[in-house]
Amino acid sequence: MSKSTTFIALAALCLAALTAVLAAAIITSQPADDHLSNIEKTLVGMNLTYYSIAGQPLNYTIGAGDIQSVEEAGYNGQPAWKVRVGQGLQWDLIMDQSGKQILDTKQLFVT
Repeated sequence: MSKSTTFIALAALCLAALTAVLAAAIITSQPADDHLSNIEKTLVGMNLTYYSIAGQPLNYTIGAGDIQSVEEAGYNGQPAWKVRVGQGLQWDLIMDQSGKQILDTKQLFVT
């Protein structure tokens, strides 16, 4: 085998190995905004219960357009997300770092 043939074979092998490593990294990495998708999946369609001035329970169903903002926050020393939901009637929901679990709920209006 000549030196040029050996060089080409070695270069092709290195390129194939690099391609495999990059493909594996792309497949296993999550997008940076994956928490936003999880937050939407978790919250849309969920009911928040509040009480009327007469003490009657009422439900507010979160729609896709009700997620007003998502900000980084801390909760009990852990990274979390503060999600403001609602239009007119608003709540701040603290969600875990993945955006899949509600850790705390704060109603921002008085009835």
